[in-house]
Amino acid sequence: MESVAHRQTRYIPAAPFPEPKVLPLPEPTKDLEQAKRDLTEYGLCLIAEGLVEDQIARLRTALSEQARAEQSLGDLAPLGAFDKKLIISNLVNKGADFLALVEHSLTTEIAGYMLGKRFLLSSLTGHMFNGSTERPQLLHRDQGQVPGSVDFPAACNLFYMLDDFTAKDGSTCVIPGSHRWPAEYQVSPPDESLAVQLEAPAGTVFAWDGRLWHGTGVSKTGNPRRNIAVYCCLPWVRQQENWGVTCLQETLDEASPMLKARLGLQSYGTLGQMNGAGVQQSERSLGNFDVVIPDYINGENATLHPMQRTTRTRVQKED
Repeated sequence: MESVAHRQTRYIPAAPFPEPKVLPLPEPTKDLEQAKRDLTEYGLCLIAEGLVEDQIARLRTALSEQARAEQSLGDLAPLGAFDKKLIISNLVNKGADFLALVEHSLTTEIAGYMLGKRFLLSSLTGHMFNGSTERPQLLHRDQGQVPGSVDFPAACNLFYMLDDFTAKDGSTCVIPGSHRWPAEYQVSPPDESLAVQLEAPAGTVFAWDGRLWHGTGVSKTGNPRRNIAVYCCLPWVRQQENWGVTCLQETLDEASPMLKARLGLQSYGTLGQMNGAGVQQSERSLGNFDVVIPDYINGENATLHPMQRTTRTRVQKED
């Protein structure tokens, strides 16, 4: 009998392990049904040829140019802009090629399997090595904020690989099957020796369950291994990026209904509403309806306060 915990998703849980057990890595596949079975059994899957060469080339160029541009900001550069492992955050505002991955068919199919059709985009981030490193990233679970006793994925991640993932270039270390470990082993990081490193060519999509123990490996070469991370969560989990603050108004204006919903501009039951602002909505209570950002917010004594949104035309002036 399917677990009641998963009735709002299509996810089919595997039997939990009575004690920690490490499985082998699944083989890359083009078969999405096999990929879903791999997610159930191993907690991860490798989808072969998820991106075509033209997409890979455009995304490589766009990510590298964005990283250089952010570094040129000097003291105003984002945190992580000069690290050996570069973090290029909030790609939602940084180009159509990045945004396309949020609505990519593989994102829809894989995240939809684990989290249900109303999943949210938690963050959209680029990663790129900018030199060799000495220590691997601490093994962690992407839903570490969720109690270890939760026996279903509350988050999932998809890495769209723009370069080959190899051990010498710092590919991701994973512990296949660790999403099925008992709750007491879902709290503190396990020994690094249990992890294995991925080996997969550019264009592969690496997806995994939010309960899986994993971490970035050591880059011995410092080669610019690049990927785009499409990190998703259940519709009642707080998103990693605060889109309501950092998303440009034009991004929302130009977004498709699907993208708006994944950014959080669709309610989920009573969650995510904008109440008391005179905005019409299709449902008054439960249900899922498109959220319209109001022109005004009601304040004390019914004072109307204009909404101030960040736009492309409002830019930092040079001294």
